[in-house]
Amino acid sequence: MRQSLRSAGGPFAAIVACALALAPAPRVQDDLAAALQAKVTALLTEAHVPGITATVTMPGDRVFDAAAGWADDAQTVPVTKTSRMPAGSVGKTFVAAAILRAVDAGRLDLDAKISAAVGDEPWFARVPNHADLTLRLLLQHRSGLPDAQESRAFVDAIANNLDRTWTPSDLIAFVLDKKPRFRAGAKYFYTDMNYIVAGAVFEKVMGTPLFRAIENELLAPNQLSDTVAQDRRDWRGVVPGLLEPDAVKWFHHRWSMADARPVFAAQAEYGGGGLISTAHDLARWARVLYEGRVFTAARLEEMLNALPSGDGDKYGLGLTVLQSGAGPVYGHDGTMFGYQTVMLYFPKDQVSVAVQINADLMKSQKVGPGSLAGQIVGIAIRSLHGK
Repeated sequence: MRQSLRSAGGPFAAIVACALALAPAPRVQDDLAAALQAKVTALLTEAHVPGITATVTMPGDRVFDAAAGWADDAQTVPVTKTSRMPAGSVGKTFVAAAILRAVDAGRLDLDAKISAAVGDEPWFARVPNHADLTLRLLLQHRSGLPDAQESRAFVDAIANNLDRTWTPSDLIAFVLDKKPRFRAGAKYFYTDMNYIVAGAVFEKVMGTPLFRAIENELLAPNQLSDTVAQDRRDWRGVVPGLLEPDAVKWFHHRWSMADARPVFAAQAEYGGGGLISTAHDLARWARVLYEGRVFTAARLEEMLNALPSGDGDKYGLGLTVLQSGAGPVYGHDGTMFGYQTVMLYFPKDQVSVAVQINADLMKSQKVGPGSLAGQIVGIAIRSLHGK
């Protein structure tokens, strides 16, 4: 849901720059696998989190997986390399990709007013800035829409109506008749609501559920078999996540799952994220996406055409663009109750990394997911250059 590449470790670009100097390069591929596993094991203690999964992909289709830690208080259930967790807002990369594919197909237009598609919906005229909204503004988080998560009613709903089936219009209802944060296009404000409205437009025009399209067009063709929509109550096979104290007050549980079911209405994330995945799948997805294998070169160029989003970073169509000591960095991060995820791609070296943590960001956490990813990928990038 929430997006914060600057969690617990300082500006992410600086983290990546520093990470490249943290460890000598392993001499051979087997040493690299061992070095990455050792780093993940060490970071588990340093970060003070229950468990970590991490995957690095390298040129030549080399993939390195690592994991450390536990999925329960008693430390009897280990986190493994194949452990699945909700990916939070990293799911926006899939939503943006589905929309851009529809643009390639001539079904959607990034700059047309969305009124042409959803103007007849009962909710449309009550959406802030409705007359000026376009898919480009929504995907860039420059629509001026308010955030439903600021509403007490929204938190109450996802904490108490666990079996409700949420439609896009149900979620959009939390911002109807609200004052816009600013004039559409004037500046940047990150909120899931942008991708919820964009998902509603996609479904109306394409005539198919958003996540069915993602499964058929993005997951299956790219063999991302461990990535599934989280719109289900049965979460067997998903690693429990540790909740921070404020979340426990709402959900009355220390962990994100009880009896293999989430303790919150996970389906309500919808286009704001909405996927369960593994670090392995996400690292592979970063390569497929940012190397232009999902849609045309013209759409990739539009995706990467990022505008300032604060603190020197930029946001394009479903991705953050950073500058680091290893050159430009493309990616996204996300949080879901009990989970943190970051997925990054370094085009200069054709290296990707994904890290998942089965815990909320807490005061006791000393190193955030961005810093973890930076330190892990730093070893891999240095190995490529023999440094």
